[in-house]
Amino acid sequence: MATYVGPDARLSDEEFLERYEAHALEDFSHEDHVRMAFAYARRGGEDAAVRGARRIRGFAEALGVPGKYHDTLTVAWARIVGRLAVTSSAPSFEEFLQQHPQLRQRDLLGAHYSRDLLFSTAARAAFVEPELAPLP
Repeated sequence: MATYVGPDARLSDEEFLERYEAHALEDFSHEDHVRMAFAYARRGGEDAAVRGARRIRGFAEALGVPGKYHDTLTVAWARIVGRLAVTSSAPSFEEFLQQHPQLRQRDLLGAHYSRDLLFSTAARAAFVEPELAPLP
């Protein structure tokens, strides 16, 4: 099984969130998105994961790419990760990923959303509920 790697992988969850909030992470991969939602959920539950995830908008703006922010992708992933994180007994993010390897699949939302809906202008601007299957 692949391990979580990257320049910020060795940070504690709190250090990771501090750098995220300061827009000071060296990279922000898919797994970093998942880690961010995991760390916020561990700090304050599923709602905290969603609130924290929406900070990605500011992170994208700080990087000069505000158009990369997509509210439905952000919120849907945060809800899924948040729900799993609050019930997981995994003591670390790495072990959480080992328990939930499906979270490494970037196309996970394809079982819940059609491409047309997920990549619509409306879904980019504001969260849209899935039309194919409810989020877990």
